[in-house]
Amino acid sequence: MPRWKIEKVWEGQRCFIIGGGPSLTNFNWNLLHSENTIGCNTAFTLGEQVCKVCIFGDARWWNTYQFELAKFKGTVFTNSPQLLNSKIPWLWTMPRESNGLHTEALGWNGNTGASAINLALLFGVKQIYLLGYDMKRTEVQSNWHNRILDDRTVRPSVYNEFAKQFRYVHFHWKRKFADIEIFNVTKDSGLSQEIFPWVDPDSIWPGNYKVFV
Repeated sequence: MPRWKIEKVWEGQRCFIIGGGPSLTNFNWNLLHSENTIGCNTAFTLGEQVCKVCIFGDARWWNTYQFELAKFKGTVFTNSPQLLNSKIPWLWTMPRESNGLHTEALGWNGNTGASAINLALLFGVKQIYLLGYDMKRTEVQSNWHNRILDDRTVRPSVYNEFAKQFRYVHFHWKRKFADIEIFNVTKDSGLSQEIFPWVDPDSIWPGNYKVFV
């Protein structure tokens, strides 16, 4: 597809972004069926009922998953520089900026999770809820899925670098998109509450719903 022209397709609505953190290992994905969702990278394997939009930015990930991703029935975005001028009919492309948040491009900030936030803002949402933005691993796993390219590379220093990059995201959020609310849905994240305020998962889906199954 051609480069995406900015369109506020979710204007005034809320959006959930699916990150990769291990806190989502037992998450009840059914809770997202009626929500606007953007899934980072391998979240597309959950199917389009859960992951309405998939975004990726890493060329190595693309080389591994492109043929499986082609079967995904949701919408796919990338800000990978290698794919900016591609003519793949099901792939929407956006220019990449190194850091921060932008109105005509997607800020990279070293990770797909930050680019997903930028995309949600361009969709015109009013609230963004971040799922799986753990910025740390457990003793046994780094992600909620087992489709890691090389789990040995996910070292504590990687998360520290991610957290540093999110300071650029916070800076631009407060100056360019201050009327938009962004919450980290977590009980314990390596991403400081000074970056995004935390909100308990149980407060998002109150009542008889089980957030984790």
